[in-house]
Amino acid sequence: MADIIVDIFMKNLIKLLGHEANLLLKVKGQVCLLQDDLGIMNAFLKDSGGKRNEHHLVREIINQIRDVVLEVEDVIDIYMVKVIKQRRRTLLGRAFHSIGHANLLHDVSNQTTSIKNKIRNIYDNKATFGIGEVESNANEEAEQSLQRRRRNVEEEDVVGFVNDTATLVKKLVEGTLKRQVVSIIGMGGLGKTTLAKKIYNNSRVKNHFDCRAWVNGSQECKSKELLLGISRCVEMEKSDELHKMSEEELRIALNKHLKGKRYLIVLDDIWKVEIWDEVGAAFPEDLNGSRILITSRIKEVATHASSTPPHLLPFLDKNESWELFRKKVFRGENCPSNLETLGIQLAESCKGLPLSIVVLGGLLAKQEKSPRIWEKMIGKVNSYLTDNRTKCLDILALSYNHLPGYLKSCFLYFGMFPEGHKINARELMKLWMAEGFIQPIGNREVDDIAEDYLEELIDRSLIQVASKRSDGGVKSCCIHDLLRDLCIKESVKEKFFEIHSDADPSESSMIKARRLSIQGNTCNYFLSRTCDPKACARSLFLFSEQNNFDSNHWRWIYKGFKFIRVSYLWNVNLHSFPSQIRNLIYLKYLRINSEMNFIPASICKLQFLEVFDLRSSSSESILLPKGIWMMNQLRHLKVSRSLQLPDPAERITGTNPLRNLQVISALSINQKTTLLIRKSLFPNLRKLHLLHKHNGIRNWTGQEVLELLTSLEDSLPSLRVLKTESLWKFSLNRFDMYPESLTKITNISSIMVPEHFRILGKLPNLRILKLKDVTLNGSGTQRGLIRFVAGEFPKLEVIKMISVEIVTWEMERDAMPSLQHLVINFCYPLRNLPNELCRLTHLRLIEVSNISKELWNMLKDLNMNNGCKLIMD
Repeated sequence: MADIIVDIFMKNLIKLLGHEANLLLKVKGQVCLLQDDLGIMNAFLKDSGGKRNEHHLVREIINQIRDVVLEVEDVIDIYMVKVIKQRRRTLLGRAFHSIGHANLLHDVSNQTTSIKNKIRNIYDNKATFGIGEVESNANEEAEQSLQRRRRNVEEEDVVGFVNDTATLVKKLVEGTLKRQVVSIIGMGGLGKTTLAKKIYNNSRVKNHFDCRAWVNGSQECKSKELLLGISRCVEMEKSDELHKMSEEELRIALNKHLKGKRYLIVLDDIWKVEIWDEVGAAFPEDLNGSRILITSRIKEVATHASSTPPHLLPFLDKNESWELFRKKVFRGENCPSNLETLGIQLAESCKGLPLSIVVLGGLLAKQEKSPRIWEKMIGKVNSYLTDNRTKCLDILALSYNHLPGYLKSCFLYFGMFPEGHKINARELMKLWMAEGFIQPIGNREVDDIAEDYLEELIDRSLIQVASKRSDGGVKSCCIHDLLRDLCIKESVKEKFFEIHSDADPSESSMIKARRLSIQGNTCNYFLSRTCDPKACARSLFLFSEQNNFDSNHWRWIYKGFKFIRVSYLWNVNLHSFPSQIRNLIYLKYLRINSEMNFIPASICKLQFLEVFDLRSSSSESILLPKGIWMMNQLRHLKVSRSLQLPDPAERITGTNPLRNLQVISALSINQKTTLLIRKSLFPNLRKLHLLHKHNGIRNWTGQEVLELLTSLEDSLPSLRVLKTESLWKFSLNRFDMYPESLTKITNISSIMVPEHFRILGKLPNLRILKLKDVTLNGSGTQRGLIRFVAGEFPKLEVIKMISVEIVTWEMERDAMPSLQHLVINFCYPLRNLPNELCRLTHLRLIEVSNISKELWNMLKDLNMNNGCKLIMD
């Protein structure tokens, strides 16, 4: 992990030298020398990375490198803060405050040189001390021991998997005669090996295949070892001579031996796509129904080997968890009635992970089986499971150790959120960006790179999807409790973050933790501790229970955490916004809750701020200070209530001051809004939420709405997502009222007429349309009518209608040819769906709920084609 810390810091340092060179002008030469020293350190760390049991000399030098890098970061931050504060002063103030801190950088440069010499000594003496050999042998023995432990735990008890077994057995013995690869994927400890073994020993499977082979993989397994293992299982002749063959000769010999036979090969626990590339050629592709079964924690392995979708193994449900727990603790005997309620609680606390249940059951099987003992464990199960003696975390850590460097910090970040917390995916990705985890790659958007990282963690079975967005992306995600404990354990060791909570209070000084997460009663936490001016946290997370936040708490932050980049105040009610916030110079991400109706001008002094996220339950409009136009690093301006932009100063107009702004949420519309948009003051905006708050102000006319919408085309060329709320009237004399660039439109609380859908249907790139609380006006039979015409909505993939007063839905053939997902909720007047829907070849999912009895009866008898799934709630 130390190499990740150094790597992130170096990339941020390079970015700093490029974007903020004027702040480092006087010491740029020294900073560049530091960069060179860190480059040498980073090379050593990458060369030493990935080893589980480093020699103690190597471990020590890695710890020293990490600590020096953190110290270098502190010194540069201190220097830059002084430069920025100096520039804020008046000319008279500057005369009394001179900057003389370049020597600090010189001191740290000397320290890095000293560490560099130690690195050279390690290299020179590596052969003398036998560091490489010691590491290699220790790692190999530990790997083999852990793999044996993993297989013993996974295969010991079989519970559940009834449907999974039936599905997979059918795939193996039925279907196409072509050779097929079937895969089982899922989180470590979920029972993939157990399920595969159950299938492998199934009588129907045994009788179906001429020969079978089972080989165990690992993170470091070699393809030749797998080929030798398969050869022994299928009883190749002259097996004693196989070891003498080259890998290519072995592949050819095995292929020849299997030719004409209907075979089943199980490759258990495969970690790399290269393994399949190297062993796959050994399996002949005869048309006789041969199969290969792969188990892996990594989705990419499965999809690389076959186009057949992998079987994702689910967690155990409550009944299955209790059955496995009882089976492990009582070994076939009945559970005493006085322990059953406690036992069910303990089993459920494992969150459906068989590994946790088996390990916990093994611990309890060795102890006195009494309510007194079991009651002690309620609420503390994870503490027992993460004990080093269980090796439970070590088994799960295999997935973490296999992560590429750029994903390790992203994964550990999940540990900062409370247990069971559903994490908003877009929020998480913005946090990663603020931390510097996401670096540009070519001309790709950093948002897209961050989304790829999250998807990769999901595909590696480390993160679970909690909910999805309309476009299929991840809306929210979560992490299993044991994996969260793994994040915490690794982070404490590497000084990545610390957690302080009511449940697990810590007396740590918080001086060295780079990130701090405070969970529970944060107010009591603040009041019980004094500010520590030496605290070096760069991120501060507060997860409160409706606690108020006053000036004392702010003082604790801006005195004790001067260099924070991230301030994430979740569910903390803010009553004041002190001018001293300007002292948090490095702040990039600020999320707060507040009922205030104004934002102080001091926030505009935060020149690095990228994300400003203000949550509020108030309906009042909030006015931003004029200084907002000077915040040229701002990327996301998100407010949960109506937001008003101030008039820009004359010198600002036409200079694109908010050129990096990509998201504005809940922007209050009025004549000023239209003028500001027309001036192209935020030309790179990608998402815009327009909100009309009446508040006694006159309603907008249809012509005014039209002027606003038509101004978006030329002024916001990058706009992709538009959300409009409470725009009650539309003027319908122009078909170009929406920008053609839009891919998603959400319309909330408005009145629409049939002509609106003709206008929307002309948009060439529209993929998602969401309507909520919409009244459909029209005269006579046109009232409550939605009509889709042939050739319109060419790329539309998703329609969501929630509380739409739709009575009649008409649809011509060849309308919406790309539609994949339809959602209808609380649309009670609707009585039927158009027949043309059933003919759409791309439609895969229809979700309906809270509908009329007539529509319900019509849908339950509906025969869907093309594999479309109908979900009725």
